[in-house]
Amino acid sequence: MKEVKFSSLIDNMDVLQAVTEMGYETPTEIQEKAIPLLKTTTKDFIGQAKTGTGKTAAFSLPLLDKIDQDSSFVQVLILAPTRELATQVESEIKKFTKYTDITSTCIYGGSSYEKQFKALRAGPQIVVGTPGRVWDLIKKNKLILDHAKYCVLDEADEMLNMGFLEDVKTILDVFDVSRQLIMFSATMSKSILNLIGHSFNEYDLVKTKNQNTHNAQIDQKYFIVKNKYKTEALARLIDLEENIYAIVFCKTKIETKEVGDDLKKRGYRVEVLNGDMGQNERDYSMRKFKEKKATLMVCTDVAARGIDVNHLTHVFNYGLPQNNESYVHRIGRTGRAGSEGKAYTIVGPKSAFAIKRIERDTSQKIELGRLPRIEELKGKIVDKEIANMARLKEVLQEKGETFKIDKAFENFSASFSDLSSEDLLKLMFSWKFNEVLRTYNNLGDIEAKADNSGGGGGRRERRFNSRRGGNGGGRGGDRRRGGRGGRDRDRGNSRSNDRYSRSDRDGNRSERSYGNRSERNGNRSERSYGNRSERNGNRSERSFGNRSNRNSRKRA
Repeated sequence: MKEVKFSSLIDNMDVLQAVTEMGYETPTEIQEKAIPLLKTTTKDFIGQAKTGTGKTAAFSLPLLDKIDQDSSFVQVLILAPTRELATQVESEIKKFTKYTDITSTCIYGGSSYEKQFKALRAGPQIVVGTPGRVWDLIKKNKLILDHAKYCVLDEADEMLNMGFLEDVKTILDVFDVSRQLIMFSATMSKSILNLIGHSFNEYDLVKTKNQNTHNAQIDQKYFIVKNKYKTEALARLIDLEENIYAIVFCKTKIETKEVGDDLKKRGYRVEVLNGDMGQNERDYSMRKFKEKKATLMVCTDVAARGIDVNHLTHVFNYGLPQNNESYVHRIGRTGRAGSEGKAYTIVGPKSAFAIKRIERDTSQKIELGRLPRIEELKGKIVDKEIANMARLKEVLQEKGETFKIDKAFENFSASFSDLSSEDLLKLMFSWKFNEVLRTYNNLGDIEAKADNSGGGGGRRERRFNSRRGGNGGGRGGDRRRGGRGGRDRDRGNSRSNDRYSRSDRDGNRSERSYGNRSERNGNRSERSYGNRSERNGNRSERSFGNRSNRNSRKRA
């Protein structure tokens, strides 16, 4: 089969020149399928492909052929879930339009209104923004969409997971009915299907072949550890690897700070990214990570949406993500472009059961891993420091007596002149490594076994389903709640997927004790209710009987 080139997909020679300079030659699967279709179709469009497959080029390149470069009206609106991703998308579009008269701007919260007003007055044909700020500027009559013909929803599943469903629907209602709606998403959640039913006209659907949405070259493992040792487990996994370049995902902003601070104390080159940081701080952290001045980025799912880096060796999940879609997005950041990657998830004993659910939903095996042995870790730490000193050792050997060293070395030399070379090495080794090696000795084994009482299966899961009316109000369910089961299911993934996403602190609360209390209370309630009913029944009968007898005597 003949290999497709970008030169056969792009009609605008100015755009093609820019794309060629960017090094684009062969399109990805989603680009090859989407670009020709979007160039010709007037239907709405849905593209499903995993994270990191070039979706920005897939929707922007065909739209650039359709834009009237002489018009100063907004013709394309692109919605993205976060300001980082919005900035990233607009930056790519600027590169594509380098040799054209097409202009674009990016609008998002946390930035000056006045600057964004000025940018909109300049007449960009393309506006990229986050739903909150876009709707804000529409209400202020600063963003006018009367001439907009195309609306793009990028990373739609993440956008809706963040709670933007109603905002997105409201924005789409502003458009003329003849507009073309284009959506790209890694997954098809219930909220996505809800949006399709509400806002889409007749549409074309394109999927990439590998709809597991994972790269088969990603080594997926999970590690069960005692809850208080999750950071220690993370550090051990990092220590074991060579030349690591990784993202560590946390569920909360507080968690990112705590984990980041701990890793910094251990000597790692770490940056933190979360929603509490100002834009300048976020940009600084991102720049250091992209330049590899920091090799670890600790962040939340939301903040990570704008991280556009290649060649990540690892993705670490510090605890389970909010839902299965988040897991898909997280691990899709490694193992790109044919390279191998590793996705490691660290969970507590009561959260381990949820791994099986992720496996079922993603059709991928996640292997139970074992943390490296203490002796193996010790050797790795020493080897890394030896490697760091290797270059200095070479220079010292090359220069010999001409090697320059500060005069204060005389004090150092005099203090240890009475030691043999072997004793001196022992002294330096102890001074350098004793603290970290002693830590490993003191902690010992930090791994744990899965605790299925946390809600994994068997009687407790059936009891949980029974309490919820899990059979949809049918014979085995709660008849009093009737059709509520269906309504609960229509509420999206939050209730079904989030059961296991509680923090491990919540996980420590025993469901067993809750279940036992519930059953005891239920039995107590039934007995109490039954006894009261019987007593009340007897009392009523006696009372009624006495009244009847009295009334009979009166009539007589």
